[in-house]
Amino acid sequence: MNTFFCARTVLGLAAVFSLPAVLLAQDFPSRQPVKLIVTFAPGGGTDTIARSLNTKMSEILGQTVIVENKAGAGGSIATDFVAKSAPDGYNVLFTVSSHSINQALMPKLPFDTERDLRGVTLIGALPQVIAVHPSVPANNLMEWLALGKKEPKYLNYASGGVGSPGHFAGGLLQSMSKQPMNHVPYRGAGPAIVDVMGNQVPALIGTLSGALPHIKSGKLKALAVTSKERSPLIPDVPTIAESGVPGYESDTWIGTFVPRSTPEAIVRKLHLATLAALADPVVRAKIESQAGRVSGGSPSDLDALVSKEIKQFTKVVQDQGIKPE
Repeated sequence: MNTFFCARTVLGLAAVFSLPAVLLAQDFPSRQPVKLIVTFAPGGGTDTIARSLNTKMSEILGQTVIVENKAGAGGSIATDFVAKSAPDGYNVLFTVSSHSINQALMPKLPFDTERDLRGVTLIGALPQVIAVHPSVPANNLMEWLALGKKEPKYLNYASGGVGSPGHFAGGLLQSMSKQPMNHVPYRGAGPAIVDVMGNQVPALIGTLSGALPHIKSGKLKALAVTSKERSPLIPDVPTIAESGVPGYESDTWIGTFVPRSTPEAIVRKLHLATLAALADPVVRAKIESQAGRVSGGSPSDLDALVSKEIKQFTKVVQDQGIKPE
């Protein structure tokens, strides 16, 4: 058999075996409903945003888009399901920044976040806030940290649990400010907020949407937001970066992912459909009602963010000896 014939045969076989992926991409999403696999139980802020998007995406894609909740293990149950599903675009992970945290905190996950999944769209971000009981004698971040040097009890901060975005926002602040802090984990943000309002714990680091009504009512005192920019909902509250910790940023972002080998054409179609849905005023209003802001970042933007955070949070885990529950 001559070399030319072998080369033509190999090229021909490669073309044949690549056809299913090409046809799949052209056909998508005509075969079945697209599922947004949400990492939390129904009723929370992330689920609410997913359910505002799916109806609009259905119109844009010309195919039903449904929300399916697979809660548990900090989002890793849903992530594992999508990572091991067919790379055909019909199962789309809808998750938050715990996606990066889990890889840093739990190295023995049944999947590898970067190897097995690729980003589709960075949908938006929910800023977090450092808030304290009104009796705490500090009115800004630097005063709070200085107070903690004299009386460490003031730097006890509550969050929604070990591995939660609030926990790691605090861990990152501790690493960057070189100020020891003590994490007090709760099973959910709600109980954490209640105990800070009751002055059982002096401080809270959590999503702004949950704390905002209590900040407005005066039951909590906001010191700083964790985002890169101030929140228009509390414009007088500075960011941590402008409060004396340059370069600090730790939002609770929301994003979508598919298996790594999903064809580029399918990823692009899902991304463009998401962008079109995010342009809808009703969808944007729903995100903003959760104290969030719309991003619309590209697949590469989301992958870069995940890669950066995994490195960043792995250092926090190592420096502070954080162990999963």
